[in-house]
Amino acid sequence: MTEQMNQKVESLVDDERIPAIVEALRTIDDLKGLTDEECTWLATHGTERFSNDGDSIFSQGTPPHHLMFILSGEVLVHRHSSSPVSVLIGQTGRITGKTPFSRIKAWNADGRASGKTWILELHDSHFPELLLAIPSMTQRIVQLLLDRNREYTRAEEQIGKLAALNKLAANLAHELNNPASAAKSAASYLLNASESDQEHARYRIGMALGTDDRLNAYLDWLSQLCLTVSHSRQTASETASIESASLEDLLTEWLESKGFADAWKLAPILAECGIPLSSIQELERLVPPHSLCLALSDIQVTLTSHTAMVSVNEAADRIFRIVTAVKDYSYMDRQPVQDVNIAESLDTVLKLFEPRFTGITIRRFYSPDVPLLRAFGSELNQVWAAIIENSLDAMAGSGTLTLSTKLQEKTILVEIADTGHGIPAECATRVFEPFFTTKPFGTGLGLGLDTVQRVIQKHFGAVAFDSQPGKTTFLVRLPLDRTEVY
Repeated sequence: MTEQMNQKVESLVDDERIPAIVEALRTIDDLKGLTDEECTWLATHGTERFSNDGDSIFSQGTPPHHLMFILSGEVLVHRHSSSPVSVLIGQTGRITGKTPFSRIKAWNADGRASGKTWILELHDSHFPELLLAIPSMTQRIVQLLLDRNREYTRAEEQIGKLAALNKLAANLAHELNNPASAAKSAASYLLNASESDQEHARYRIGMALGTDDRLNAYLDWLSQLCLTVSHSRQTASETASIESASLEDLLTEWLESKGFADAWKLAPILAECGIPLSSIQELERLVPPHSLCLALSDIQVTLTSHTAMVSVNEAADRIFRIVTAVKDYSYMDRQPVQDVNIAESLDTVLKLFEPRFTGITIRRFYSPDVPLLRAFGSELNQVWAAIIENSLDAMAGSGTLTLSTKLQEKTILVEIADTGHGIPAECATRVFEPFFTTKPFGTGLGLGLDTVQRVIQKHFGAVAFDSQPGKTTFLVRLPLDRTEVY
């Protein structure tokens, strides 16, 4: 048999092979309950077929003549279309090919062996005899056709969703990029133009300060303050809100003590950017007491306009990032199969969930030795999105989301962990079932983890989870040795 497995072989079954074939047939769920005699009938009337990795099993456009029982190995099925979901998989323990009652006239796809495969083929000339010898096959075949139709329908729905997302991304790119570019250009212009617009105020301050040295020292200090404000907005932390309120009270008290009437306007701006009281108090060293309120008014006008323009600039950047993330998520304008950087794939999906990260700490541990994976990029992104969304739901706005990637021999391991409430023990065996959900009615269809499992199986991988109150980890394993995705 080893010699047979080294090359593609078709052979009629001899008596010595029947026990092994019968044993393999019993592993097929759709044949559960067949008697020994019925399994033996299939074995004696079928033809064994052994194929190596990449061998053609059937070709699109050719007429089918066999009902196929996949005893071991997998068959990659590629439909010649521009669809982003173009591969279906026949795995060990599945029945495929032409069936009784089927109206198929020609294969609508190409099928190739993935790894070494062992298939039992039953020619369609035996179909009438099959239904007489094994009466239950009528019901089994009907159920098989129904299941196959559901799979095709689900695949087509997936195609429609991705096509709609591609169209949405294209429209977003077209409709938002131009106004975002205009807003960003205008903000940059205003940031530069504001310098000249404030010349009159600077003249008044210069007259009040009396010397060029004092004016230059003040302008340098104000310029540094604006840089600090810009930097603080980029590195702002959600945990600083309480400290900001306390700082605002200190700043307000000090500004009012200096007789500044608009303290209630300036203090919140300074506190939001984390400007300490000591920095503002330094102003007393740069300007004389009688010019302090004039300088504070200039600071208020400068920071108000500066922060407003920085906000416009940040909003434009945010639009660009969203459009880019949506395009990357759907792999718009790319082939369905790419060399995927798993870490970048995870980060792309995280960008889409940024509005929900208030109160959530994100931790990333990406191993640098993880290679590119030949995969369906848009569908892997759906996997990460489904798992991350469940994690965010479980944490309810507070917790830590941890993502890690590592290489384990010839397998990429992706772990997504959260500190949420966990998966109840009574639900653990059902989380991958379609339409099963623990979410309130109307908030979830229960198809997220079903999609996860199907996509990962499509990549010949595996998905599992470990859950307890306070920590749930989903583990996704993606093998590297299945790189020949057709």
